[in-house]
Amino acid sequence: MTSKTLQSYSLIVLLVLSYFSIQAQVTNVFDFNTTNQLQTDFTQGGNSKLITQGQKDGIGGSGTVNVLGETDEVFTSKQGYSISGKGAHYEFKTYFKSEYNSGYGGFGFTSNPKATHHFYAAPNAGLGISVHGGGFIFNSGLTAESGKWTNPDVLNSTSPDKWYLAVLSIDLLGNSYFDMTVNIYPSNEDGTLINPNDPIETKTWKVQNKAMANSKIIYAYFAFGGHRITKFDNYIISLKGGSTSIEAGAPVVIGSSVLNNYTKQIDISGDVTDDRGDDVTEKGIVYSTSESLPTISDNKITLGSGIGSFSYELESLLANSIYYIRTYAKNSKGVSYGSLSSIDTNDLQDIEIDFKAKIKTYPNPSTNYISLSGLAESENYTIYNMQGKQVKRGTVTNDDKIEVKSLTKGMYLLKLENFEIIKFIKE
Repeated sequence: MTSKTLQSYSLIVLLVLSYFSIQAQVTNVFDFNTTNQLQTDFTQGGNSKLITQGQKDGIGGSGTVNVLGETDEVFTSKQGYSISGKGAHYEFKTYFKSEYNSGYGGFGFTSNPKATHHFYAAPNAGLGISVHGGGFIFNSGLTAESGKWTNPDVLNSTSPDKWYLAVLSIDLLGNSYFDMTVNIYPSNEDGTLINPNDPIETKTWKVQNKAMANSKIIYAYFAFGGHRITKFDNYIISLKGGSTSIEAGAPVVIGSSVLNNYTKQIDISGDVTDDRGDDVTEKGIVYSTSESLPTISDNKITLGSGIGSFSYELESLLANSIYYIRTYAKNSKGVSYGSLSSIDTNDLQDIEIDFKAKIKTYPNPSTNYISLSGLAESENYTIYNMQGKQVKRGTVTNDDKIEVKSLTKGMYLLKLENFEIIKFIKE
């Protein structure tokens, strides 16, 4: 590799490296220890009277959801979660007590905030797992994949207290495919696992679900069918890969930040994808060099209102500092935030680049195409999204058009062979 090529490659890596190192984990815990938490935090899809919340029993004897008889019912979280695209990771953990031999228990996420029971402890739209004594059913909308446990009597005889921990992981791959993995651990009544390092069952499934991949907002659910599960407790949802939790009614906003070594600034892009039926009165960024989870009470820069994309260049950076950055959006129901970026200004590099010309792109922002001015000759180009993924490449001449209509909204980096790095926004 020539020094010039290596220098170009290093610049691209440095521009996008911060994105890969900043993804924070967001965790929500529903332990059902607080009075009326079931009604406060979840929406019941049907009208069953057989599912209640008790302040005794459960893990630690401090509260649980009780299933008192045979019923088909779904509960969806009032809190929502964003789909951040490829690389999004969702993990669901829950304890449950399996006492009877006729029924299912299920959990996962759905795009319907008022989902109702469809079949086998699952709604008709979503991704999740349903379990029973002898086997499992992976659910993807109206598509299902059923199978048997390796041990044919897992949920009947492998725990002395009839308590189990189920862990479901869902990863969004490319082209709307999801990887799903469930692990089952027998547990004692106090929540200690009988063998914490070795699940008694592990099952996987890969499925394409375009509806879920393209959802602006999703909701966690848990469900019951028949009467096998008698108690459901300590439901934990963890998010990685840029996904965030969104309070009930608050708008959906995503965002990313990248350290730009050439301009010595932080380039920030955001997009309000859903106002959830209530006009967005503010959108922008918040940042801090002292608070690791900045809010609108810290440094706030307002960049308009309504749905749609926005961007900002944070300049005059402090040396030897870590910038914590989030996008935000506000309506009358509340404030929501994009994923957290953590950028260290010590990563700034002194890179000397011999530019052939000062290249400009227009129109910027753009909807259907961009053109370049200042080119002395034709150049090969590559377009990267803010996750560092190559999304388009080709050859361009001065004032020629590059089609960007097919790109999703957001900020992009265009690299030319002469090392020119150009930012543009796709609306």
